Amino acid sequence: MKTISNQLSLVILAGGMGSRYKGQKQVDPIGPNRESLMEYSIYDAMEVGIKHFVFIVNQNFDNETKKYYQKLIEKKEAHVEFILQTTYTAVSRDFFDNIIDRQKPWGTGHALLCAKSHVLNPFIVINADDFYGRNAYKMAMQFITNENITPNKYGIIAYELGKTLSENGSVSRGICKISNQILKDVVEHTNILRSGETIVFEEDNISGIMDESTPVSMNFWVLHPSVFKVLEHQFEEFMKQNSKELKKEFFLPQVINQLIHDDIVEVIVENSKDQWFGMTYPGDKHIVQDEIMEKISEGIYPKHLWV
Repeated sequence: MKTISNQLSLVILAGGMGSRYKGQKQVDPIGPNRESLMEYSIYDAMEVGIKHFVFIVNQNFDNETKKYYQKLIEKKEAHVEFILQTTYTAVSRDFFDNIIDRQKPWGTGHALLCAKSHVLNPFIVINADDFYGRNAYKMAMQFITNENITPNKYGIIAYELGKTLSENGSVSRGICKISNQILKDVVEHTNILRSGETIVFEEDNISGIMDESTPVSMNFWVLHPSVFKVLEHQFEEFMKQNSKELKKEFFLPQVINQLIHDDIVEVIVENSKDQWFGMTYPGDKHIVQDEIMEKISEGIYPKHLWV
């Protein structure tokens, strides 16, 4: 297996099933020349010097699509790998017989675990259907420059809650508690939406108001390969309890949160002021297209991304 040492890799979580979006949002055409949203993430990563890309994909990510991304990445003298995430990938054989009717993989923690043997140096994790802005990648590279990514020190780029909402429905967000630029806690809220001028959350018969500037995790992590050993252990424990479940998920933020609370890892926070946008609902597509066209008009991206 080819590896690239002393480089920051980018792991793209592109294996989601898109149940609310009703389609393969990872590769849905967004740009003026049918570029997908994650192509802009790849472009931003290349702009800061990243040369190693790892895609975690599902079975709908066909060979023609792989060839397309391989060609555009290798044309830029970078290296790419594709890893298929299925319900059974990285699952101990002890649990195979329990997985009968489950149709989807086990979530973001499971997705990253699939990359265990492919990432041997510090890396960024992102969602394929999210736009983070180039500054996030610059800040990630600064973590590396400052030697802040080690076996017991990770990084996260946090966003302001008010800049991460959808006009088309509620969203799930990891609410971050931060002290002196160190992440102390991430609590997942699964039903956040804007109601008039106010941001509210409603879940488990509890409701409340949230501030616009509340820092949230959008799954932009900068991690060290030491995380894989922990992922493996915690996923095994998760499967002991949930291997027969149809919808339970093994979330990456929960794994990192456990490391924080056990005083194993310190997570440094950089706050992004950029507007996030992404593809959660079908109605988000035209908003994302408009945002991309605006950035093209501002000269941030060329109209033809790969010419």
